[in-house]
Amino acid sequence: MIPTTSSRLPKFLIVQVIPKTTKQEEITTELAETKQLIDTFGGTVVSEIIQRLDHPSPNFYIGAGKVEELKLLCDSNGIDVVVVNGLVKSSQLFRIEKELWTVSPKIMVWDRIDLILNIFDQHATTLESKLQIKLARATHMGPRIYGLGKTELSRQGGGVGTRGKGETNIEFERRQIKVDQQKIKKELKKLIKQKQNRLTKRTEMGIGPVALVGYTSAGKTTLFNTLTGKQKEMNKGLFTTLDTVVGKLKSPNFEQPILVSDTIGFISNLPPVLIDSFKSTLLESLEAKLLLHVVDAHDPQVLEKISVVDEILLSLKANQPVILVLNKCDIIDEAALQSIQEKIEKYISSRESDVRTVQLISAHTGAHIEELVSHIETFFESKMR
Repeated sequence: MIPTTSSRLPKFLIVQVIPKTTKQEEITTELAETKQLIDTFGGTVVSEIIQRLDHPSPNFYIGAGKVEELKLLCDSNGIDVVVVNGLVKSSQLFRIEKELWTVSPKIMVWDRIDLILNIFDQHATTLESKLQIKLARATHMGPRIYGLGKTELSRQGGGVGTRGKGETNIEFERRQIKVDQQKIKKELKKLIKQKQNRLTKRTEMGIGPVALVGYTSAGKTTLFNTLTGKQKEMNKGLFTTLDTVVGKLKSPNFEQPILVSDTIGFISNLPPVLIDSFKSTLLESLEAKLLLHVVDAHDPQVLEKISVVDEILLSLKANQPVILVLNKCDIIDEAALQSIQEKIEKYISSRESDVRTVQLISAHTGAHIEELVSHIETFFESKMR
């Protein structure tokens, strides 16, 4: 079991394979995001291995020499979890793990999907989100037999040096995974139908809905609370909003309230298996009449993160009108704001975009919220004519 006491955070080691042409600032940015994920999970990064390879090694994902370096670092630093920062084949993860058995049979080896699923585990509160996590796990399982989350890893074999259960049992386990997937999909299908019925009834009770979308930690929950007057808990960690929450924005211009939903945040390199598994949660975005794409305007990677969200929305076939909301304007000076706006306007004009308007705000201080609400009202007024 991973130690999680106040005096002993689980120790993580990050393994990163990058193309030889990748710039150092790109490496730094990607590592920083992975470290933030680990921090959200509740771990501490004590070491890193970076290997420049144009293509991951087919056997261990990293080169054989790096595997030996990994073993030494795990041994000397008392590592609990190795995170291979990529979408790694289960067989490759298992081979790395097996090599580390000589150091400790308790060391876990995860890829990016495993890490995100562990974080999801911590924040899932509804049956729907828990089933979605189970489906993603089953899809990602492969030849590894594990219990994700802060639980002890289940081994294929009986300990260090064992050969495992054999091909017959592995095939049996694969078939069982498929059976589990079908059961979960069947349960999710029922929940999705129920959710669609709720969404239909909800639209009869109010105008909208309006869905907040955006890169994780852009400030969607803060804006949600500001618009609806709710006190939904805010957290600086990634993926702390997992289950969709709906509130009401009351407007003197309408008899009915405008419904607003806060949805799961996106992230770069979000694995397709997670998008597919969480389509039920993303129904709020797909059924919305208007999207508020919330952006952290203070983020140096602002354009890249806008692009990530745009690509995910495109993959979901979400093509509703969009208000691009540039949040955190209170901590940016005027010259920087103007530069950011110009870059974003250029980005929007360079591609087919559903963005109707761009609005600067501060969800924290409430600056320019009235202008944002006015844009929302204008949109729905035009729909009622």
